[in-house]
Amino acid sequence: MYNIIQFAYTKAHTYKTEKSIFNIITGKKSHQTFFDACSQQLMSLYHSIPQLKYPSFERYSKSMNTETEANQSNIMFSHPRHTYDSLANTFNAIQLLTQTLSNIQHGVHQFVPVTQSNTIQKRVKVLYQHILSEGLQETFINELTSLFELLSKHNDNVYLHYYLQGFEESMYTRQQVSLIESLPQTELYELELRDLVTLMNAIEDAQKFPILNKLIILPTLLNKTEQTLNGIKQGMDFEQLALQQNVKQNTIEDHILELFIKGYLTNYEDYLSNTNYIDFLNYYIDNRSERLRNYKDKFSDFSYFEIKLMIVGLERGDLHVTR
Repeated sequence: MYNIIQFAYTKAHTYKTEKSIFNIITGKKSHQTFFDACSQQLMSLYHSIPQLKYPSFERYSKSMNTETEANQSNIMFSHPRHTYDSLANTFNAIQLLTQTLSNIQHGVHQFVPVTQSNTIQKRVKVLYQHILSEGLQETFINELTSLFELLSKHNDNVYLHYYLQGFEESMYTRQQVSLIESLPQTELYELELRDLVTLMNAIEDAQKFPILNKLIILPTLLNKTEQTLNGIKQGMDFEQLALQQNVKQNTIEDHILELFIKGYLTNYEDYLSNTNYIDFLNYYIDNRSERLRNYKDKFSDFSYFEIKLMIVGLERGDLHVTR
């Protein structure tokens, strides 16, 4: 827990309050928090410690500010496109597909699934049927083997393999792994988060991991944002979307930003009136910690919504500049 909070502070812009960092870690469901997490590349820390209370957070923060550099850890790094829940759900999908193929390969068709999530079960069911119809069982095994070999090369020690379950093989609990590896459970949790980030970075490569890539579970949308997404699919514009939901257009803009932040929309130029955004991105790269109004003063042709959208695109790695 300490290293997660400390890492968040090292990535946070200087003007951000402690409360905004706390909101990211605990997963506050607000569009400001989504943007804060994305713009500071703290997406994978979003909702990583949902049970954390603010007094405890303050104590950790004060302790962090007074401890020496020798106590600081470099085990943490983050993913710019996926929340903690997205990372965990994606690994749950890998667990379930592994469990399903292993049991059925041994003639066992009834077993207790490792997850009860309908979203994950539906995704795995569709992919399992595809694997079965195309005879890709061996391909999946090879991908899974390659994935854990990659994790082992990238990270000093890997712990996610303890949580895979197959025929007559139960997965370990975190408490059991903690005892096996002689690690405190809090530190083990941080190392698992590190492994999940590495895993997601790997399987985003659809060419190298064509099967595992299909198991990526995007972050969950807020209900109103999902309504906006459905409206967009029907061809509705900002005005129509606002009218349908009886909200102001800037609320719809917040929904659009959430859709880009969480990977449901990817064509940025559809929402930029001026597609010549290279000058802004170059300036932003050198001045990441400025407040939005400073960007607006220097690039007045862009709206606040467009400025936020360009920041999201750059921080997610969707928009690029050559320097």
